[in-house]
Amino acid sequence: MKYKNCLKCGKEVSKNCSLGYCNKCRDRSGKNNPFYGKKHDRKMIENTKKKLSKIIRNKWQEEGYKNRVIRGVSKPRRDGFKKEQSKRIKEWYKNNPEQRNIRSLKMKESWDNGKIEPNINSINESKLEKELRIKLKKLLPDRKVRKSTLKIEKRWFYPDIKIDDKIIVEFYGNYWHANPKLFKAEDIFHHKLKAKDIWENDKKRIHILESNGFKVFIIWQDEYEDNKEKCVDNLIKKL
Repeated sequence: MKYKNCLKCGKEVSKNCSLGYCNKCRDRSGKNNPFYGKKHDRKMIENTKKKLSKIIRNKWQEEGYKNRVIRGVSKPRRDGFKKEQSKRIKEWYKNNPEQRNIRSLKMKESWDNGKIEPNINSINESKLEKELRIKLKKLLPDRKVRKSTLKIEKRWFYPDIKIDDKIIVEFYGNYWHANPKLFKAEDIFHHKLKAKDIWENDKKRIHILESNGFKVFIIWQDEYEDNKEKCVDNLIKKL
């Protein structure tokens, strides 16, 4: 390839360089910009948005990427900021009462149309549940293992672990799901629920998921703690 020299700094550039400047020296403004006067059509814009959205969603599942983004955008706030912000918002709504109803209706509409999804990072996750998810992710590198949400009709579900599109692994804590090996039907738990009520609620939830094509596997806390390797191996075989 033959070269010529940049008109500004003298650096060698390709003979095909029509402007005569290297990348560092050439003016990219106005007509010198290859995209000058060009516009993408609406279809191209929408397709690009969908592709980028999918890429970001997948990247957000990576702990390292997520932590880098959070560190990058997080800024230390002075003491009392939250109280001041809360006071300003309350005062604004007080002076604009109609806005509360407008925003409430718009928010409900967005939820119904699926434009807003729950923040999965705000959903409580036990250490053992997270440990199991990380193990499965390492053992199934070619499968899509993640913490996710799904919507069936107008109801949101928060499966502990979702694999690919139609497989769900639920990690049942002994207390939160009233392990029948450890508790009796009339025992009282969180939210003043009896063990039998918790069992019934779990049964209904699993039925809805399975009726919509999901295959559900349940891992009990006591079984996992008793022999983690055996528990994970048995699950991998079923998958």
